[in-house]
Amino acid sequence: MSSEFHLNEGGTSAEAHSPQILKSQITAHSEMIRDTSAASTAVPDYVKVPNVVGLYMHSTSGRYYAVKKLGGKRRERSLGTTDRKIAERRLKEWIANLDKVDSEVEKTTLKMLIQKFLAINKGKSDSTQYIVRSITQEFLDWWPCSSHVLVCDIRPSHLDEWLASHERRLKNTSYNRYAGVLKQLFEIAVKDRIIAESPFDRVKTRWKKPQTPVRRIPTLEQFQAIVTSIRAQPFTRHANDSADFVEFLGLAGLGQAEASSLTWGEVDLKKGELNIRRHKTNARFKIPIYPHLSPLIERLQEKAGTKATASTPVLRIKDAKKALTAACVRLKLPHFSQRNLRQCLIMRLWKAGVDKKLIAKWQGHQDGGELIMDTYTEVFGDDDAEYERNQLAKLV
Repeated sequence: MSSEFHLNEGGTSAEAHSPQILKSQITAHSEMIRDTSAASTAVPDYVKVPNVVGLYMHSTSGRYYAVKKLGGKRRERSLGTTDRKIAERRLKEWIANLDKVDSEVEKTTLKMLIQKFLAINKGKSDSTQYIVRSITQEFLDWWPCSSHVLVCDIRPSHLDEWLASHERRLKNTSYNRYAGVLKQLFEIAVKDRIIAESPFDRVKTRWKKPQTPVRRIPTLEQFQAIVTSIRAQPFTRHANDSADFVEFLGLAGLGQAEASSLTWGEVDLKKGELNIRRHKTNARFKIPIYPHLSPLIERLQEKAGTKATASTPVLRIKDAKKALTAACVRLKLPHFSQRNLRQCLIMRLWKAGVDKKLIAKWQGHQDGGELIMDTYTEVFGDDDAEYERNQLAKLV
């Protein structure tokens, strides 16, 4: 709203409360405006609302505005409504929060706030930055005039509506991630005094209890069948490379990111170990070249030949997701992910009687096996009758 709008300060008697009186004031004022020059008629006409300090109404649109002097400076704000009661409530809230908001940044747009939020998150991991960037872009694109939306005009109902539009397609964990990004975004706005209160604080559903994940871990037989199926595809140029990648994930127990970045300089054949960089934490850990992994390492070394250097990747491709999905479809197996193949080795080690602390160490965990126990024991035990029988046999 322009700081030069013209105000009518008349009509403050008790009887001026009636809508008819207010309407007649607006009509009279409008007629007076018509008699002025063309230049003056271009200026919007604002009428003081009787008996409410600081409340004005636009004579044409009926929209309400707030005006107040604070520290010798005139502060103005559109209340975004044509409803008198809503306007009075918003006026009261606005006046109460004036000292909590910095007038220099009050006109910050949502786009500007998101840019600041992304800059703050530059120190986070690449995956976290990608998630934050994707969610904030979705939120920005949802607004009809995204580049002009002011942060101070965003209300809890807007956030409720946006979250509800994604609720049906998101699992609870993903919903919490979306809500968490909104929470952090508007916390910055409060800290920087762009707004006095975060609209997220009054969102209807701010968090959902995460669902218990359904873990599908292939058996050793299923894993071997998948590798054989991928390698047997005659018309796929990268069939062998894809099979090598999938086989390596299952035999080494590594994630896709760790496996794809492994180089020959990180393979120590003398010590019989692999030096792995965990991408999520950027920490280093070592795993043994297991007896069942050794033949694959030897084949890969032979395939690399003498031209391979310390910086040459051990595996020729970086992802085998499509090949794995296609193999599961051909074999009519559940949809196993590349992460499930990593879990296949964890189950294999657990059933072989390897100590949980050692399994955790070989997975790059620093919790002494707590995550392994919390995450996998119900799968290893409850879903495997043969395993239960073997464990009970130890008691005899």
